[in-house]
Amino acid sequence: MAYYRDIRELIQVLEKQSKLWRIRRPVVRETELMPLFRLQFRGLEEEARRGFIFENVVDVKGRKFDYQVAAGIYASSREIYALGLMCEPGEIKERWIRAVQNPVPPVVVKQGVVQEEVYAGAELEEMGLDAIPFPVEEPGFSSTIRTSANCFITKDPETGLRNCGAYSAHYAGRTRIRCGIAPTHHGRVHWEKARKRGESLPVAVAVGILPNLLYTASANLPYGLDEMAVAGGLTGEPIEMVRCKTVDLEVPATAELVIEGEILPDELYPGAAFGDYPGYLHTGRGPSNPIMKVKCITHRKRPFFTAMAVGFPPWEGGKISQITAEAVFYNFLKNQCNIPGVIDVAVHESGGYEGFLVIQMKKTHPSQPWQALYSAAGYRSTGLKMIIAVDDDVNPHDMDAVVWALCFSMQPHRDLKVLTGKSPSLDPSGYPPGAPREERSFPQPQGASSLLIDATRKWPYPPVGLPKKEFMEAALRIWKEEGLPQLKLKEPWYGYNLGDWTEEDKEFAQLAVEGRFAEIEAALAKRAVKI
Repeated sequence: MAYYRDIRELIQVLEKQSKLWRIRRPVVRETELMPLFRLQFRGLEEEARRGFIFENVVDVKGRKFDYQVAAGIYASSREIYALGLMCEPGEIKERWIRAVQNPVPPVVVKQGVVQEEVYAGAELEEMGLDAIPFPVEEPGFSSTIRTSANCFITKDPETGLRNCGAYSAHYAGRTRIRCGIAPTHHGRVHWEKARKRGESLPVAVAVGILPNLLYTASANLPYGLDEMAVAGGLTGEPIEMVRCKTVDLEVPATAELVIEGEILPDELYPGAAFGDYPGYLHTGRGPSNPIMKVKCITHRKRPFFTAMAVGFPPWEGGKISQITAEAVFYNFLKNQCNIPGVIDVAVHESGGYEGFLVIQMKKTHPSQPWQALYSAAGYRSTGLKMIIAVDDDVNPHDMDAVVWALCFSMQPHRDLKVLTGKSPSLDPSGYPPGAPREERSFPQPQGASSLLIDATRKWPYPPVGLPKKEFMEAALRIWKEEGLPQLKLKEPWYGYNLGDWTEEDKEFAQLAVEGRFAEIEAALAKRAVKI
């Protein structure tokens, strides 16, 4: 089956799958839109979350926008993420392995619907970015508006290698954007190279892009790997690109909106407060944002603006990054580092999508958990505050199971290591308020670190303290026959042997289920001692 041509086809599928709500009443972008969308992340289980289409968006003064706003259509849940790739949730990791190993380069076409309407020169100056319904994400606290469900497209000024990154584009006036590109982002590397040459960096911000491209732009792939080609690999079809009108770049031909321009080489612009992945408002203080001068805006007729709430977890962008990071780290550890025994990788939403990573392993040597822990810690310079290795019978996605392993499969004095020298990025625990960017990593006590924990068992254990599988299965049959509520069983849901279990232990357990308790007591009585 062919992949979606655009997000409009995706929206149709979500609606058919009962994964979409349409809001037809007027909704105010400054005060109502994001609070309405975010209620589901505070009050519904993940499986019940949906995408939203806001058909009638107005500003606080009553002005009506020509755009519809689509929120949550990419990854309000793992199931919606899978729909974005046209696969089952259990197939996502394999899709990513295939994409990284077999990228499909994009193709350039002569024209695309994203350029149905073009605004440059005097037309751009008349309305510009003011025509776009950027919502206020945290009304009462946010003091900036932006798009983050996008991809920034740039090229290395020296090599021509393309990068597509999902960065924040903050409104800074009718024809200016504050670019939320952190020092560790690959787009920032391109800008620094251009700046040293005394040049502006051509850039295009594409909004309303296909899911495979947004997932890839969020993936933090190795430098030089073309995200456009990996996105094509995710679905087995090339991304169609069209040449920009005013800069030497190509952009997705079926996107809803493209903002073309250049990032100036000689200006940093102070920011304002916005929510971000640690779950706190980022004050945005300090002259840390490069500035993009907008040269042209192109979009489809009656376009969709894709909004993404960023902030307290869970949130849609965090779900994208969580699922993508699980797939990327799984492929990295298992196939690129060739670490034996890696079974699964889980990233937990409450850790801001990159703060809490669990590696499930079936180790054959005590060194393998540490090989995996060190490799994961070295993958990137930010995030990954806690990395935990657990045994193959511990579900890495279940925090109760992970806490069980932490409490009873490791000892802090023996199984913990701390790695320093990490960048805190936006983590507020890494530096005090107002610290200059250059002092956020060093000297101490500023900076960030990773805690590595080997929470695998170091020797044989007694069986798990639950009834044996055959008895739990029999109980499950009775449960169903009695019409009791639907169960969502958590692993482990039955007991099993972990090596420290003798033949006599087995014999006694068999006697117990046969009701032969006197024989057990008689055997034990022979070992009684007087004191």
